[in-house]
Amino acid sequence: MNVDPNSSPEEQNQVLTWLREFNESNNGAFMKALAHDAEEAFFLVSRNEQNKVVGGIAGTLLLKWLKIYVTAVSPDCRKQGIGRDLLAKAEQHGIAKGCKYAYVDTMSFQALEFYLKSGYEEVGRYKDWDSHGHDKVYLQKTLQ
Repeated sequence: MNVDPNSSPEEQNQVLTWLREFNESNNGAFMKALAHDAEEAFFLVSRNEQNKVVGGIAGTLLLKWLKIYVTAVSPDCRKQGIGRDLLAKAEQHGIAKGCKYAYVDTMSFQALEFYLKSGYEEVGRYKDWDSHGHDKVYLQKTLQ
């Protein structure tokens, strides 16, 4: 056996084809949904009285899952419930579109406590993920 770091686009495509075929034979409904652009992106913002954006949340909906990619609030507007309101609106949006679950990942120094207080449960963790002592934490929540 010879492991070669050099491969052609055709060889790379062959390897990916093997994986796609395996996935389709074992989870065809999911693979079909992916192929038909079932994933829906969203981006919600919060504005103050002067119509200035003070926070935002972005994610995707796929089948029964809401995925949060980004939640951020202007530094001078934090601890005022803006993030909580944005997350609640994102979850409501997901529920309206048929989502039953939500998930997010965050770094241990970022919004871990925020998500835990919002009803998310830790389901996994990569220790020292950034090689600087911070963990990447995976969380999920069953939506009502």
